[in-house]
Amino acid sequence: MRSSGGRVSEMGRAVRVARAMWTALVVAGVLSFAGIALGAPFDLSGNDWEGCGALVQLAKSDLGARRVIATSQIDFQQLRPDDGLVLLYPEKNLDVDALTKFMHAGGRVILLDDFGRGEGLLRHFGMRRVPLPKQPIESLRKNPQLALAEPASAHPVVLEVGRVVTNHATGLAHPDLSPVLKIRAQGEPDVYVAVAGAVGRGRLLAVGDPSIVMNSMLRYSGNKAFARALLKYAVDQDTWGKRGGRLFLASGAFDQKGTFGDDDSTLADALHALRDAISTARREGLPPSIAYAAAIAVGLALVVWVGARAGKLHRPMSPRFARRTPTVAQGGLAGHAAVLAAPQTSRVLAVLELKAALEEELCALLGLEKTPAHDRLLAEIAEKSVLDAEGLHTLRRLLLRMSTVETMVVFQRSGGMAQGVRDAEVLSIASTVQAVLGAARARVGAKERA
Repeated sequence: MRSSGGRVSEMGRAVRVARAMWTALVVAGVLSFAGIALGAPFDLSGNDWEGCGALVQLAKSDLGARRVIATSQIDFQQLRPDDGLVLLYPEKNLDVDALTKFMHAGGRVILLDDFGRGEGLLRHFGMRRVPLPKQPIESLRKNPQLALAEPASAHPVVLEVGRVVTNHATGLAHPDLSPVLKIRAQGEPDVYVAVAGAVGRGRLLAVGDPSIVMNSMLRYSGNKAFARALLKYAVDQDTWGKRGGRLFLASGAFDQKGTFGDDDSTLADALHALRDAISTARREGLPPSIAYAAAIAVGLALVVWVGARAGKLHRPMSPRFARRTPTVAQGGLAGHAAVLAAPQTSRVLAVLELKAALEEELCALLGLEKTPAHDRLLAEIAEKSVLDAEGLHTLRRLLLRMSTVETMVVFQRSGGMAQGVRDAEVLSIASTVQAVLGAARARVGAKERA
């Protein structure tokens, strides 16, 4: 016969196991929910301040819902010469050959990109990115990173545009392309942020700032008029004949497949099989094996939940006079860190702290007395080879995200709505900052030893 102490011990182990399983399920659920709720910048279905759902709705309103296709994959074999492409901040290298064939046949491509992977397409057509003026004549709230751009020619996309608010844009330089938007400067040359040109029977229009068309920026009348004109221009008529095709919009890490103008029966068969599978699932429901597995998972979750609730023990409480002083009430570095990590503290502050630390350390490595504009800082790092090409690209994306978060504070203070920053993103940014600084210190140390 087992002793009462043995039964109590077994019950305690069962309670601990049930509690551990319940905790794991809760954490997995929370992380899964966070991954779904966290919208990516320039998300075409995003309704947060940095999404582009309003741009898609504007396109459907002006062109008709049937002509507008917001997609995460561009199939070049499905494109027609009268179609148009709008590409927002591509995070993968663009298929330059397919895009060039598409434009030569009559298609139009509008690229809105500042620090993404659209540089290959720009370089293919002789364009290069240049820094913005240090002292623009006009800017929003006297912030040079929010410079105001104005029409630079009589191009169709700026005929009804007054001023366009930019957000940490990059300039574009090309001696032969038609200027579209420019930022006027004091004591230095003006910088173009949008240029256009003909490619065969088609057109290419490049804009050095995708933020112009995100949700929070479309509240400015000039930005909205410019976005509406871009969408119309992508499918507008041409001198060689009537166009009026479909408008495809893609952003971020969209996929690309196929080659424009080539037929591929294998691909057609695969797409047909996929459509048949979707149709069967809609008509007959999920397969029995998947439904059975889902039922088992729900049953196990219910058992774990009941076990955790039934065996829950109350935590003992210490008297108030015996409790230690909370870290957030203390001074010094520990107190400051505790305030930043407190649940009620906005994670924007943590990102700003990381931004300041990153800029200070980079300036120390470069021997600079004060932090320059990001484009100047990146140019200095590239010139002195403090980071390799991949590290420089990572730093560009990191500085862009940090500047976007900093801009979020400006919009909040002016009464705008902005999405908060989550813990997971703060940890990711901190890890990236450590990696970038570690690589920079290693290269600088190696140069000094040499």
